[in-house]
Amino acid sequence: MKRAHLALAFALALTALPLSAAPQDTRQRDDIAPLSIDKDDRAMNAARAEARRTLPAFLALLANPPEGTGGYAIKFPLEGWEHIWVNELEIDGKVIVGQLANYPEQDGYEIGQSVRVPISQITDWGYRSAKGVMQGHFTTRVLLTRIAPADAAQIRDDMGWSE
Repeated sequence: MKRAHLALAFALALTALPLSAAPQDTRQRDDIAPLSIDKDDRAMNAARAEARRTLPAFLALLANPPEGTGGYAIKFPLEGWEHIWVNELEIDGKVIVGQLANYPEQDGYEIGQSVRVPISQITDWGYRSAKGVMQGHFTTRVLLTRIAPADAAQIRDDMGWSE
């Protein structure tokens, strides 16, 4: 079975960040991440499909962020298998330029490293609304069903998601 790795650490760190904060040291949360996901995982594939379907609206917001919003981030498969968050985003044609927002599992990469992500490779997106509620994070929502309920409840609360 082929598996992909998804990092939940960034979602955890992002919940505690102010709207304009840079990546945080999330190593203390590595007991939760990475989670291995089968490539044919229906729930995760549906989440990615929803992220792709709604990506044009996210990109429009990223191009002209509404006042009070922040924490814009995307997720993509680094080297084709490790789905990782990127923040500090800028649109450069058909590419998003940003910084790795959590610790990569792969050698040769580090948090804060600049990357160029073709828009066609984005598998999730997220941002914090002016009301403080995380938007998007479709894959994060799936991952929350796969971790300890107390941890998931805390993350949902921090994300501003009601049960």
